[in-house]
Amino acid sequence: MRGYAAGLVAIVGSFVAGILVNTAAVAHAVLMDSTPKAGQMLPSSPKEVVATFNESVGPIFFKILDRTGKEVGNPDEIRLDGVRMILPLRDPLPNGTYLLTYRAISADTHAVGTTFGFSVGEPMADLGSQTAGPGQGKTAWTYAVAANRWLLYAMTLLAVGSALFLLVLSVPVPLASQAMWLGRIAALTAAAAYVLAIGVGGAEMVMGGGAALFASKTWANGLHSSLSFSAALGVPAMLLLIWAFSKGSATPRVGAMTVGGALALASFLVTGHAATAAPVWLMATAVGVHLLGTSFWMGALYPLYRSAQLLTSRESGSLMTQFSTRAVYAVAAIVVSGVIISWTQLASFANFLGNDYGTSLLLKLTLFASVIAVAAYNKLVLTPALQRGETGASARIRRSIRVEYVVYILILGAAMSLTLTPPPRARVAQAAGAGGVIKMGLDGISRTLAAPNGYSLDFELTPARAGENMLMATVKDAHGQVLKNLADLEVVASLDSAGISDIRLKGEKLPNGQWHVMIKDMLIPGEWSMALEAFVSDFDKVEFATKLDIK
Repeated sequence: MRGYAAGLVAIVGSFVAGILVNTAAVAHAVLMDSTPKAGQMLPSSPKEVVATFNESVGPIFFKILDRTGKEVGNPDEIRLDGVRMILPLRDPLPNGTYLLTYRAISADTHAVGTTFGFSVGEPMADLGSQTAGPGQGKTAWTYAVAANRWLLYAMTLLAVGSALFLLVLSVPVPLASQAMWLGRIAALTAAAAYVLAIGVGGAEMVMGGGAALFASKTWANGLHSSLSFSAALGVPAMLLLIWAFSKGSATPRVGAMTVGGALALASFLVTGHAATAAPVWLMATAVGVHLLGTSFWMGALYPLYRSAQLLTSRESGSLMTQFSTRAVYAVAAIVVSGVIISWTQLASFANFLGNDYGTSLLLKLTLFASVIAVAAYNKLVLTPALQRGETGASARIRRSIRVEYVVYILILGAAMSLTLTPPPRARVAQAAGAGGVIKMGLDGISRTLAAPNGYSLDFELTPARAGENMLMATVKDAHGQVLKNLADLEVVASLDSAGISDIRLKGEKLPNGQWHVMIKDMLIPGEWSMALEAFVSDFDKVEFATKLDIK
């Protein structure tokens, strides 16, 4: 009966998720086109301005500003037309230079925004620091969102895992009570975190101050995002699990645990980078399986720990053997689904290096390998010792389980850090939408550099102004063919007049053979020296050098 119920959790969860995410978007919105475009001079005032994305978005604001920062054009209501966000202008714009600025919400709840300049009837004036490229606009609320999401994931996985532990294993009554106690606390905490996610998510969207959590606009923005759909599933799920784990229940309430667990897992499949990425059917299934396996493992740790205290060595060892037998399937599910998710998010194995997302993912994988090693030690060494009744075996296995818990806490931390930055696939989509070149700001420097051995390098630096700059580079061989298998690209920037030397940055490789580097340290105007080191192989380096006038 319990094995059937556990299977039903997975089936119902997948079914509910399939219905809910069937119409989900591609997850991380990137600007594919705009009217007007950055730096464009229009012959006459537009009647509307348009931003086109790779998916539908929810607007937070969409404005046209003059050079003093005043909103102009007497805009009408923002209109959505599929993947287009349209701002009608009721009043014509006089000849001059303007800023187009917007901030919108992706299906994965990330706020995306851009500010760029254009002109009407005359060449565009220099806007200096008023122009910015695509950015997430991180605030303190961004980290509050990550912290709350960590709590939400940890408590939800504990609640669902407690249910799975009771449904899948034959658990003695004293341990069942312990599992239900933990499940109640975790479900209650998770229910509060679901609600709070709407508030802190809304505050992050509007880039609000400390009092933003108490503003109605904040909650309205959160409610208009996928966070509300997640909470609409998650809160009832947690209430069902709280009831299923209630003290008055002598035995687990199978039906409530099954439905509550299914709804809880489905609540994670309507938001976030991974679950809403294309192809949705594959990614939602992979995320659901990943969470199912993880929750079973996490939910089992505490009752297994308590079993070494409350039960005889033989009983405790028998229960741990039950768990380890089923955990093999959970680990297989976690690994296979994790490979699918990682490959989709990275878009290329090369993206493991040179970006925050890849770094966090590598940390998560390293920690997971560590917890697998501890679990293998428990299964092969400590559990048999416990079953044999060896002195000190109970204390040793409790220490080992505590280590597993600590590592799992760190794994969840690494997972939450992934929510602070867009995955590499989003940048690839933006490059594709811009004809293979990501552009930023108004102006830029484009050059072709040559090396004595026949290699050449095409690069574009934008906006070529003091502040953050974006470098896009392509290395070609002597026949003009793009070196798509280039091992690495590093940039070394210096400004001798200011005593700045050897700012070394690693490039991020895109699938089309381009390399992308964000240079955040060009804060001082002047003639910068830039060396670009292209590693044709691990032992063959080609160097290019140039001077750049940064204003």
